[in-house]
Amino acid sequence: MFCNMTFTDWVQVITQIITAVTAVVMAVLGYKTYLQPPEQPSENEPDEAVNDEADEKLKSILVFKTSKQETWLSVSEQGLSCRIEDSREGKGGPQWTLTKTQTAEILNTNTYHVNPGYKAKTGTFTIGPRRNWLYSKALFPEPDYLHGVLKQLLSNSSS
Repeated sequence: MFCNMTFTDWVQVITQIITAVTAVVMAVLGYKTYLQPPEQPSENEPDEAVNDEADEKLKSILVFKTSKQETWLSVSEQGLSCRIEDSREGKGGPQWTLTKTQTAEILNTNTYHVNPGYKAKTGTFTIGPRRNWLYSKALFPEPDYLHGVLKQLLSNSSS
């Protein structure tokens, strides 16, 4: 039977064998890459979560950044303040300060929120009477994270 095969027949048989082997190899690689559950190295987990940095209070955070401008929120003796640092002459500087009494009231009445909006790079946040301040989504991709930071700043500045 093999002696009666022409060169074309041999090429077809070899091509089918190579195709079948390639399909098997691709199936195995696909399973290992996409379908097999990832193996996690076994590590001894601590009995309780400990964060050494948790004792330090959040005092200052960058909320907005461009090539020419940065907006910082900071806890001070007076309360919570906003400062813009700008590389252009005559721009930037202190913008506003909320007193400790105001920050406590804002925290108690929950009058602070984050609006991610529709823009790709920026959203806005409001803290009490200070409405629609820009934040960078590159710094805070999740609005809930910025909301938590604002809550922490308000808490730290009202105490």
